[in-house]
Amino acid sequence: MLELKQTQKLQAILTPQLQQAIKLLQLSQIELIEAIEQELKENPILEVAEERPSEEGFKDENIEETKDTSPDKEDIEEFLERFSPTEDFAEREEKGYLNYENIVKKTQDLRDYLRWQAGLSDFDGEQRLIAEWIIENINDNGYLAYSLADISQVSGYTEQQLEGVLKKIQGFDPPGIGARDLRECILLQYEAKGGKDPVFIDIINNCFDMLQNNNIKGIAKKTGYSQEKIKEVLDEIKTFDPKPGRNYSDEQVPYIVPDVYVVRSDDGFDVFLNEEDIPELQMNRYYMELNLNRELNGETKKYIKSKVKQAEWFIKSLKQRQRTLYLVAKSIVTHQITFFEKGIRFLKPLNLRDIAGELGIHESTVSRITTNKYMSTPYGIFEMKFFFPTGIKKDEGDMLSTNVVKDLIKELIVNEDKHKPLTDDEIVSILKERKGIIIKRRTVAKYRDMLNILSSRNRKID
Repeated sequence: MLELKQTQKLQAILTPQLQQAIKLLQLSQIELIEAIEQELKENPILEVAEERPSEEGFKDENIEETKDTSPDKEDIEEFLERFSPTEDFAEREEKGYLNYENIVKKTQDLRDYLRWQAGLSDFDGEQRLIAEWIIENINDNGYLAYSLADISQVSGYTEQQLEGVLKKIQGFDPPGIGARDLRECILLQYEAKGGKDPVFIDIINNCFDMLQNNNIKGIAKKTGYSQEKIKEVLDEIKTFDPKPGRNYSDEQVPYIVPDVYVVRSDDGFDVFLNEEDIPELQMNRYYMELNLNRELNGETKKYIKSKVKQAEWFIKSLKQRQRTLYLVAKSIVTHQITFFEKGIRFLKPLNLRDIAGELGIHESTVSRITTNKYMSTPYGIFEMKFFFPTGIKKDEGDMLSTNVVKDLIKELIVNEDKHKPLTDDEIVSILKERKGIIIKRRTVAKYRDMLNILSSRNRKID
């Protein structure tokens, strides 16, 4: 009922044509091909262009021509010129075989499931957009991958607005979803099962680090609770899932097909859209002549007219989608040129507002066109949202991409003394002294967890 109410409200604001254009923007390459195939099945006006029509093949012998009622040749030619086939925004060329070792894998079932639940919730229009920002930043394990401050900086929404929507999402299935750390994940799962034991909640909130180290005696000394009670809490924790999102991933994860290729050239970098499997569309000549025939009337005329309009809008929306994707990709390359020249260490902080302002489009359009899209670069294939990292401040006031900081942390840990691994505090000091990077210990811990790197205590080799 809620979903129906929300859908009707949305449809009252957006025309079907605009809804279709928005939908095409956010489709992945595979989803777009499926959408085109479905449209071809439903609309007889649309067809796949084999060859552009020639003057010699213009006539159809089965259609009688009359001086008064036949559509003008110029009218038909105008339609065919405007709506067949879909235009190219960069010259296609052979790109060779894909290096499948560089192709990343992706699962999105979890986020689809969360979006479905958001559609059933009582979010208003703005909250629904905020929910999309939060869901997009939930990783495959079910955790919020970035802080609300980071998301606020990119999205433009306040932390208070984000917090309110996040609390609702944390009530979604699976329990524990949207947690910012393991402690919050356990508390969310405990609350979801109706747990209200104040001792359990107190130990999780105030003794979690000691609990992780199995320091039962230390917790008993600090809190005054019996060791038996603390063991009960520990046993109950073991029944919870530390990665609630993993059960919603695909069993068979597909390889990603790039939507955009960025190729090094003599003049810099060229951008090409991957349109290899996207059919070129045109409007069927026979039905166009019927639509322009002044003698045709009644339900047939009405039906053909509606299908012509539908086909016209679909081709327009498809062209606009490709054009927007190309322009956004070009703009990303311009803003992140040092990355394409030198690699990940030179990735800069970038937000949607920068691209939107440059192209004169809305931020939500940039967000949609970069969702589920992948870019092939000289350094591998990356999701297009990868090029919009938040920043960490340096001593001199410059901002450094969080992806760069993660890479530096990973390098420090790879090269550390395995018998005396670096603590998070030591990593903080090294980054500040060597790179001038100002970062908090808990941020290092968060990035380390995102990189699936254990704590120093668990990395130590005796």
